[in-house]
Amino acid sequence: LWTSLMLITGVGAALGSLLFIGADHFFISIVESLAVGAMLTMIDQTMLPEAYFKGGSIIGLAMMAGFLAALFFKSI
Repeated sequence: LWTSLMLITGVGAALGSLLFIGADHFFISIVESLAVGAMLTMIDQTMLPEAYFKGGSIIGLAMMAGFLAALFFKSI
């Protein structure tokens, strides 16, 4: 399972590198936004139920604050 995931990700990265040469920055930002949304969804489904059980209802806000902080520091 992990080997196939590694190979598929590598092939996807190589194809993306070749297909997006000279692409518009707006299009690249849309693709990156979709990727971030998929990653956040995966993290939410995996980690938040246990965190909610241990930490309570503030966990969702803490996760969003962490994401916005990372976005802020990347932009400066």
